[in-house]
Amino acid sequence: MKYARVDQREIEYGAKIIFDAAEAYITEAIDQKSRELNEANPAYRLAVCMLFSHWYDNREAVGNDKDLGFGLRNLISQLQAGALQEDS
Repeated sequence: MKYARVDQREIEYGAKIIFDAAEAYITEAIDQKSRELNEANPAYRLAVCMLFSHWYDNREAVGNDKDLGFGLRNLISQLQAGALQEDS
């Protein structure tokens, strides 16, 4: 870190931005705006953590959702289906 002249605060700030973006992405993808319902759902929390990890490890400016992996895409689909059922 010293060699690269990267401050620990910059890393934490960058990680927070990526985490917040992952949380917003999953929330928008499943169209579930209730923060309480989302945070109580272990699958939602797992999806956010998986996306955060993927984005943090792959911080390039290019990519597509095919890079997200089969597990995360399935998890998002399940969360979307669950949100649709709750609306019915």
